[in-house]
This record gives sequence, structure tokens and C-alpha cells, in this order.
Amino acid sequence: MAPLKILISGGGIAGSCLAWWLYKANVDAQITIIERAPEPRTSGQAVDIRGAAVEVMKAMGLEQAIRDKNTTEVGFEFVYSDGVSKARMAATGDDKNQSFTSEYEILRADLANIFYDATKGMKGIEYVFDETIEDLVQDSQADKVQVKFTNHLPQAYYDLVVGADGQISRTRRLAFGHGPQNGDYLHRLGEYMAFFTIPRNKSDSHWAQWYPATRGRILCTRPSPYNDTRVFMGVVDWDLKRFSEIQDLVKRRDEKGAKNWLAREFEGAGWETQRVLDSMKTTDDFYMQEIVQVKMGEEGFAKGRIALLGDAGYCPSPLSGMGTSLAIVGSYVLAGEIASSPSDIPAALQRYVTTLRPFSDQCQRLMPGMPQALFPQSAWGLKLEAMLVTLLTSPTWQRIGPWVKMLLPKDFQRDKWQLPKQYSGMPVSV
Repeated sequence: MAPLKILISGGGIAGSCLAWWLYKANVDAQITIIERAPEPRTSGQAVDIRGAAVEVMKAMGLEQAIRDKNTTEVGFEFVYSDGVSKARMAATGDDKNQSFTSEYEILRADLANIFYDATKGMKGIEYVFDETIEDLVQDSQADKVQVKFTNHLPQAYYDLVVGADGQISRTRRLAFGHGPQNGDYLHRLGEYMAFFTIPRNKSDSHWAQWYPATRGRILCTRPSPYNDTRVFMGVVDWDLKRFSEIQDLVKRRDEKGAKNWLAREFEGAGWETQRVLDSMKTTDDFYMQEIVQVKMGEEGFAKGRIALLGDAGYCPSPLSGMGTSLAIVGSYVLAGEIASSPSDIPAALQRYVTTLRPFSDQCQRLMPGMPQALFPQSAWGLKLEAMLVTLLTSPTWQRIGPWVKMLLPKDFQRDKWQLPKQYSGMPVSV
């Protein structure tokens, strides 16, 4: 059997992780990973690793490298409406029982580059930057996928194409179309969020600082290992009409217009918002997106010889706290199924869907009322939220909280979720 020709679209966390496990599983393949960026990315916000993904990461031998790039965040501070009073919840120090702050907090680009560095020298793995898929067709006669590229690579046939190109996946659109009601398989949650970096000042610390304001607004500042401050600002509303303007601005990638919209939304919000908005004007890594989940329906996230991986196939949204972890687990499962039957890729992909689907569904299950319940519109709603935070950060709750957590439905005990399956030659300790 000739080596498999595998194309992975997306050189971020999911794509590189998949390549690592395919190599580890001794799959005889020539793997090409294309990335639209001209070089490895250096910007991005904090992500974390939880649950079953912790053991997958440890099995890759990357735990120390990831700890070395920790964001330095030690816990979470809730800033009350007066802009002065705060409640704290520290990191637990236990990767099997993590709090809001994970034991593996790391900037997205740093994690992606750790996976990139771990794979770029491996035999049979090639990275091509500044490249995207222009078109693809599943050729039934050749029993391969014909791919046409945008910039550098010549048109070619592949035994397997994997879309690991994020929630607005071009691979998904080309292979699966626009989905029901031309919605691109996106489940809207009524939230837009902006991410960017600002200069650090004396009010910033090694605690993530979370400040909610009326009208469903949230400002969060977080530390980084590079002596700056990472920010996200979000707006939540049940009424999607509130987002008509920003939806158009984001689609057109109108950064100036998006910044102006955000500045209007946060006018007079209090605490550090004016300082953040002033710094936002000159930041060079501003990024804004709609917060969504990707739901592929009964069809699943694979078709023929094309598979979707990570956010492209089952984005759970940042609200779940499981996006990166799900991508890591998905990479392990997909590699395992390919290694189990390299001569029958369509069957391997169907097993990938069947095996991972319960886990991905679990990750996408949000608490009732989310995200609107977390971001109150009214002053009295903020007061209720503040009372709840006061309880959850009290010494009494810190003692009994872990026991109460055990009574929650398993769908919400993310650190307890088990790896869906283990594969021969790909050992993971659990």
C-alpha cells in the first residue's frame, strides 16, 4: 500500500496535534499542513487544557513545555459594580479539579507553536504557510479528494482532507455547503466578543479580573508572560437585532467600525473600561467574532474522505471552556481511527464521528440560560450575580464546593470526563 496523502487545512492547535498523533501511531503517510497565515502566529488570548485532554497532552510529553509558557494567572477576581470591591477564586493546584483558572493557562499562539515545534521536524510532515484551499471535489472514480489551492501548491489528489480551520471553516463550506437555512451550521448564542492586547499598568495583576456591567456587557483583563495585558470585551443580548450592525462589520472585517461599535456599547460602563477603550484604538491585534457553536446535525462532521476537526466541526464556544481540550481529544481520536484502518479512510472517519460525538455533544452542553444568565441586562440582575459570586468565593463554599460539584450532572463535571477511546500504539494514562 502506498503512503497516504493527507492534507490538513489549519496549522493551529488541532491540525498540529493530529499530525503528531498520526506520526506516533506509525501511520505511513505524507502529511501536508497548510496555514493561511504567512508564518506561525504570535498573537492570541489565553486558552486552557482540561479533563481528558490533560492526559492526552501529558502522553505527548509536552506538559513541562506548556507549564513553562504559563500565562502567570493565579486565579479569578470578580470586580463588583462599585469598581473597587473584589471577590477571589484561586487556582486549585490540582489538574483533576480545576477552577476558572486552569493549571494549564497558556496563550493560544504559544500552545500552537509548541505543537508546531514538536512536529515540524518529523519525517513525512510538511508545513506550507500563506496557503488556503480554493476548491475541493470528492472524485468518486479516483476515490480521492481533488484539491485546488489559492497561492503556492499545485492542484493535487489526496486520500484524506481534514478541515482544522476554525469555526468559520472554508473547508466545511466547500465540503458540506451552507447548511440548514444557509446558516453555515452556526448556532448563534447572542454574544459578540472582542480580543486584544493593551499595555500593562499598576492596576493589573496576576489575577484575571472580571467586571460585568448592565446591558449584558463584560470586561475581562488577564495577565500574560510578556508583561502586557490581554483583554476580552463582550456584549450579550437575547435580542439579536442589537447585533445587526456589528454582524455586518465583522463580516466585512471592518476593524475601525467594530472598534467604534464597541466604544459606543461600553460608554460609561465604569471601572477600567475607559482606559481599555483608549488603548484599544492603537492595538495591533484586535479581533472580534460572534460567539457561536458549530452543530453539524445528524450528518456528522465527516463525509467520504473529508473530516472536520476542532472548532471547524464541533466548536463548543468559549462559554464551555472546552474548545481547546475538545480539539486535542478530537485529534487523538481521529488519528486513532485512521491508524486502525488506513486502507479504508471513509470507514475510519465514520468511526471517528461515532466515537467522538457523545464527547463533543457533552462539551457543547451549556448551563441553562447561558450566556444571558451570566451577563445580566439590569442592575438588579448584577446584584443577584454579585450575591452568588460572594457565596461561591466564600471560605465556607471553598470547603464544601468540591462535594457539591460531585452532585452536579456528569455533563457539567468537565474535569471528570474520560477519553472516549484508547488506541493500540497510542497509550494515554488515565
